Amino acid sequence: MLGPILAVTLAVPDLAAVERAYGETLGYQVVERGEISAEVSGVWNAPVTAGRPYLIMQPASGADMVFRFVESPPVPGYEPLKTFGWNANELLVEDVDSMPARLENSDFQIIAMPRNLSTTDDIKAMQAFGPAKELTYFTTVKSPSFGLGKAESFVDRVFIVINGGRSMNSHIDFYGKTLGIEVSKPQPVRMSALNAILGFDSEREHPLSTANIGGPFMIELDQYPEGTIDRPVLPGDIPPGISIVSFFVEDLDAIPVDFRSKFLAPASSPYNGSRSGLTVGPNGEWIELIERK
Repeated sequence: MLGPILAVTLAVPDLAAVERAYGETLGYQVVERGEISAEVSGVWNAPVTAGRPYLIMQPASGADMVFRFVESPPVPGYEPLKTFGWNANELLVEDVDSMPARLENSDFQIIAMPRNLSTTDDIKAMQAFGPAKELTYFTTVKSPSFGLGKAESFVDRVFIVINGGRSMNSHIDFYGKTLGIEVSKPQPVRMSALNAILGFDSEREHPLSTANIGGPFMIELDQYPEGTIDRPVLPGDIPPGISIVSFFVEDLDAIPVDFRSKFLAPASSPYNGSRSGLTVGPNGEWIELIERK
């Protein structure tokens, strides 16, 4: 029912810092800027966001997937990778081994250096915090057999979003049973960034599954360890950090979930006049659904 990914929305304290980091370091381009409209805040049912400055940036490849950054206040009690919900973006890059030098002396802070995945040598990734402490994976996919595409610019689009949950059952029940998406069998996988940030042994494994959504995109479904908490959200606001992931759907009326508000059709990107609604997943993740015209 979902796919592909159209946008990832992040709540950030400083739009200028984000524009500099994603523009100068990653080669992203600004394609829209403005203030959050009443219609967009209405889709989210987040009234305090109306009038806030936002910025939309696109990779140099011209891929349709974009980042939307919304200038937002910090939220007490929120720390990256210590709450459930959307916790990381994974970007396709041409050569991950050259990324550490590119990130040196930038607004990105390296968390884990390039390393092959524990499950295959055909995918190699590193992790870094961005200027708003958003976790980003930079990944080179060496084989087309995964169906994830390849980078068309040095740093390209998001191709995986990473969702931390209480249990694999909560993920599978929602994405597999409710939404009818093909979900892989969970397996234990080393998570370098999570281990580094939480102070675990670097080789510690955690349960992981994937939801195969439309096009060369996936949702990674992780089971987060004991001690992870619900993400705090200020009244009337969007979640801090990686707030919202927006997906195309064919028919909003066919999606068997509860929505935060009635369907609206904002004119701005990524809606472009399409009916849209927002639902909340089982682990507090905000999922925006935009109907394909």
